[in-house]
Amino acid sequence: MNAMTEWSTDNATETTAASLLLGSIVAEVGGGATTAQRRAFFRSVGARIAAAHPVGDAEDIVALAASINRLWREHDCGEVRFELADDGLLITHTGFARRLSPVLGGATEQTLRPLLEGAYNAWLHTLGSGANLTTRTLWWSDTEARLKHGR
Repeated sequence: MNAMTEWSTDNATETTAASLLLGSIVAEVGGGATTAQRRAFFRSVGARIAAAHPVGDAEDIVALAASINRLWREHDCGEVRFELADDGLLITHTGFARRLSPVLGGATEQTLRPLLEGAYNAWLHTLGSGANLTTRTLWWSDTEARLKHGR
């Protein structure tokens, strides 16, 4: 079965066009940019997603997860869990790569890792996170990303 038909969209033409466009953009960025430029670009894409989907005034990590998960679930992009740690906030995102891996292929981690870092970093900064705190990936697999927002 063609992996494209598994995406939840209103029609196959939209899915095919989106897959073609996304795959081509990622290939172009990967082929013409340095590693640092590629990371910065996809972190910026993540920040743009966060800016377009504000988390409102989430007052705790339960409300924050609920707000962000509405977006992820609406677009079939997995879900997030947050855990407080002594030195920051642990972020576990599952299921994000499931639908995108067939389109991104070997560039899945190099694309989604900085994208998630940029999105979560932007959301947390809009809620008042200190300028000296940042989001980075601690661990990555095909099914789960573990990130940390802290020093």
